[in-house]
Amino acid sequence: MRQFVSLGVFPVLVGVLPFLHGCGAPAQGQDVAWYDPAPLLANLRADDRRNVSSYTPHGPNAVPYYDLDLSLAHNQTRFEMDEEVWFTNTTGGELEDLVLRVFANSVGDSPRIRVSDVRCVAATCTSEIDARHGAITVRPETAIPEGGRLRVRLRLNGALTHIDPQRTGMMAQAMESQAQLSSGNLHGDYGLLAESNGVASLGNFYAMVAARRGGRWVKRDESTMGDLGSGDISHFRARIRCAPGSRVAVSGHVLREETVLGQPTQHEVRAVAGMVRNFAIVVSDRLEFVQREVNGVTVRSWFEPADRSEGATVLASAAEALRIFERRFGPYPYTDLDVVEAPLVGGAGGVEFSGLVTIAKMFYPSGDGAGLGIIGALMNRQGSGPGMRESMLEFVVAHEVAHQWWHGVVGSDARLHPFVDESLAQFSSVRYMRDRHGAERAELESRRQVASNYHMMRNQGLEDGAVDRPVASFQHPMAYAGLVYGKGAFAYRETERVVGEAAFYRALRRYVRENRFGVAEPRSLFSLLARGRHRRAVRRIERRWLDGTHGDEDLGAADMGRMMADWFGGGGEGGAGGMLDQVMQLLGGTGNAPPNLDADALQDALRSLQ
Repeated sequence: MRQFVSLGVFPVLVGVLPFLHGCGAPAQGQDVAWYDPAPLLANLRADDRRNVSSYTPHGPNAVPYYDLDLSLAHNQTRFEMDEEVWFTNTTGGELEDLVLRVFANSVGDSPRIRVSDVRCVAATCTSEIDARHGAITVRPETAIPEGGRLRVRLRLNGALTHIDPQRTGMMAQAMESQAQLSSGNLHGDYGLLAESNGVASLGNFYAMVAARRGGRWVKRDESTMGDLGSGDISHFRARIRCAPGSRVAVSGHVLREETVLGQPTQHEVRAVAGMVRNFAIVVSDRLEFVQREVNGVTVRSWFEPADRSEGATVLASAAEALRIFERRFGPYPYTDLDVVEAPLVGGAGGVEFSGLVTIAKMFYPSGDGAGLGIIGALMNRQGSGPGMRESMLEFVVAHEVAHQWWHGVVGSDARLHPFVDESLAQFSSVRYMRDRHGAERAELESRRQVASNYHMMRNQGLEDGAVDRPVASFQHPMAYAGLVYGKGAFAYRETERVVGEAAFYRALRRYVRENRFGVAEPRSLFSLLARGRHRRAVRRIERRWLDGTHGDEDLGAADMGRMMADWFGGGGEGGAGGMLDQVMQLLGGTGNAPPNLDADALQDALRSLQ
């Protein structure tokens, strides 16, 4: 996705892009010059670049195209951007309007991006801006017919939230997540448009074509939990200007990178990203990277200097995940995969974009934060397996790489059916653990990092429920985590057990082939698996795990002592797991102090574990 030409990583592949901007296309769909998609596909591997027409029923130049010209302030507090949206009506009917969404404005206390100067090219139109929900309604004078085209130009001016570096630490994020879960207020602001300690993250910062449901544009989201965005395949071209000395990780493929002298002197990057679901940028003069080739894909791990050792570990995990998932699921479509340490907050362990994933700083040594103390010793304790931080980091990397298939290669509606990509990514991460580390480690991580979501939900007194339902129907974020990230993953485990490993992955590879760069029906994978003599058994599993309320029976009752023992080792009241169970009860407010809990004795016991 990025090439650091100034460091001699790769030569410049393309010079100036030969785009056909022409005079634009009016709403009537006249035969005028339109954009040429070929230069935008430099990020695709050869096979997908050759086959791109087969993935786009209306042609590759009917895919929405976003041309971004962004200037990031040298102090990383603000950005300005000129954007042009190239839209072709492929809805099957006439459109009276076009709706764009700026999803960064949907989260947080107030909109951070101001949209102005909305106008159509070669067509007369009016516009209406709902800043609070990030919706921009563009109404051309003449309706857009099926196959008609419209170009819209906008000016955006945005502020990046400042995140105190102390807030990105493991303990700070644990406490913040606990507070959010306890209050039931999870607003979905994970630091995607923010800067912290010299690292700027830009996600969901541009205007994109809104999703359509039931023949209408979706102008607002009832809930901001989970992933926001329309998720349709798009093309991007970006010109990014930032402070001299910056390093830029970007979705897609860097074509050119240089220092441009002037007032002020700028570092400039030009990149393209074709056939992607979204686009993101991380900018910093602090980041370093290491890389390796995997089956012709360049995998990079970006990290701060203090985290060099973990950066190398992340590279190894990401490379192995890519290798395993290509064998299990089918080819990864892009030439690059970048994994970037970033100051995520709000409890997010990682965030996926097409060809780029960010991993929370809290999993790296520099993200220890203040006051970790004895908990840090416990997190790095081996116990019955790798330490907590090590295990979580590897699992999160595998989870985010799995998202390159779900819902990257295979699209899905993450608002109406979030289980399709999240539950499958969780299952895929356990599969990675099994293939890389063996069955025993996979079973441990399945309990630690998947089933524990469900058990924590039940431990907090929340009821079991259906997995397959819209994000907005989850009344509490812990229920969303417990069912979508917890229970749902086991639907795939049980199906694999019934049909057999070979048949399961044959169906999964077919699922990827048939939905490549498209959007899959929510349960189409189960339809592929429910064949022949296994049809009834698979359908029973599907109904039981996705629609039923059998979690306690299938996954067992919540046992905090067992969960703590899995993470920290030992068992019973005298082990680390038993002591942490008591501490969690006190800190989480789930009960009174046990009568035999002596604070001084407990402190001494915890100190002995360092």
